[in-house]
Amino acid sequence: MQIYSNYPVQRTRQILADVLAVTIVLLAVLLARAAAAAVTAFAEFGRGMEEAGAGFRNTMDDAAVRIGGVPIIGDQASAPFREAADAGAFLVSAGQDQQDAVALAASAVGWMVALVPLAVLARIWLVRRAKFIRQSSRVRSLMNSPAGREILAFRALNNARPAELLGLSDDPVGNWRRGDPATVSALSQLAAQRAGVKAG
Repeated sequence: MQIYSNYPVQRTRQILADVLAVTIVLLAVLLARAAAAAVTAFAEFGRGMEEAGAGFRNTMDDAAVRIGGVPIIGDQASAPFREAADAGAFLVSAGQDQQDAVALAASAVGWMVALVPLAVLARIWLVRRAKFIRQSSRVRSLMNSPAGREILAFRALNNARPAELLGLSDDPVGNWRRGDPATVSALSQLAAQRAGVKAG
């Protein structure tokens, strides 16, 4: 498997593109973490509500226990304090729910912030890199047989610029039709070069 071109200029471009892609991935992850942390800050209200509710509940429970110890009227007098403690428990639960909702939102925002640039990167960079690897592997395979070199020569006739073709021969098409070995070899090498593969 050939990951990079055999030709310095094309290889340098590929390496720079890879470095840029890795940089974008790192920036996307850092940005996603920062966005998630920013949303997580909204959980502070829920934590405050939970702490206030817990403190109120504990105070009311303590009062209910103390008043409940008073003979004759203790149970009846402690009932309002127990109900107030239940209200504190409701605040605790509401605070926890708010924190859970913020955590879920932070996770969703973080993933969205990360996935959008990564999806664009995959579409632009990863597809091109995968295409190069597949194409270079096919070209290397075709270079190993006479029939494969004929196919590559035909591809060069279809895809190369006229100036490139005329640089190989005065009549590249005619020579290819006649099966001239030197022309077929030169054309197949041109096609391989365009695919980033060095023949031989």
